[in-house]
Amino acid sequence: MIPIDDCKLLISCCNHKGGLYLVQFKQQQQYEIKRILNVGCTGITKYGSSFVVISNSHGIFILDESLNVIKNKALSTELDLHGVAIDNDKAYIIETKTNSIGVYDLENDLERIDEIRFSPENDDVCHVNDLYISNDKLYVSMFSYPPRKNSLSFASYFPNKTIHQGVILEYSLQKRKVVKICHDKLLQPHSVLHYDNKMYYCVSGEFLVKRNEEDIFKCLGYTRGLAVRNQTMFIGQSESRHIPVLLKKHTNILLDCGIYVHDISTKLSSFIHIPSEEIYGILFI
Repeated sequence: MIPIDDCKLLISCCNHKGGLYLVQFKQQQQYEIKRILNVGCTGITKYGSSFVVISNSHGIFILDESLNVIKNKALSTELDLHGVAIDNDKAYIIETKTNSIGVYDLENDLERIDEIRFSPENDDVCHVNDLYISNDKLYVSMFSYPPRKNSLSFASYFPNKTIHQGVILEYSLQKRKVVKICHDKLLQPHSVLHYDNKMYYCVSGEFLVKRNEEDIFKCLGYTRGLAVRNQTMFIGQSESRHIPVLLKKHTNILLDCGIYVHDISTKLSSFIHIPSEEIYGILFI
C-alpha cells in the first residue's frame, strides 16, 4: 500500500448490501473496516462535531462524534434521496425523483422548510445527485440539464448515446437561480467538491476523476465517491452494471467494490476492498 497519513474515513454504500462504514488507517499502512449502519446510505457530511447521513430507505440520520445515532427522521422513499450539504444549520438534501433539493431545518426537528427545483416535473428528468456549498453557492451535479424532454427513467438509463448531457452547475442561494454551467457534456457526473481552489468531480460513466478540466485519475469501474486531502485522493469504485455496453469502450473492468488510495504527486495507487456493491460517498472525519 502507498504511504497514508493516519486518518479516518466514513464511506456510504447504497442499494443492495448497502451500509455506512468506518475505515481507520493506522501506522505501518494497516487499516480496519467497521460497519456503522446496516442500511443503504447515500449522502454524508459533517455538521459541527456530528454527522448527517442520508438513507433512501430510512431518511435522515444524525450521528454524534462517536458515530452513535442520536436522531433519525423517516422521509418518503419515493423521493430517491441522494447527496447532502450543510449551510447555516440547514441540510440541503437532493430529492432526485422530483428534480429537487429539499431544505431541512436541523434545529427544528428536521422540518422541510424550502426547496430548489430544476424542473417542475415530478419525474426524474435531470437525475440531480450531488452537491457542494461554498460562499453561498451550490455546485450541483446532474445527468441532464436542461431537463430531458421525456420522462425517461434514469434507473434504466445508461448513456450508450453520442450526446452526453451531464453537467455541474452553479446555483446562487442569494439570487435563487442557476448562475452558470461550470462543466458540461459529462457522462454521469457525481461527487463534486472544492479543494485548494480547484473543483474535483467524478465522471462516473467514463471511470474518471477530473480536476477542473484535467483528467487526473482513471478507475477500472464505475467511479463515485471522492475525498481529497493534501496529495492523497480517495476514490470510490462500485461494481459496474451494463457490462456489455462498457466493454465496447473499456478494455478491462474490475468487478470489485472498494476505494482507491491515490497519491496525486507520484501517481501511485492502492485499492482497498469494501464489503458492499456500490459506494456513494467518502468523507474525512
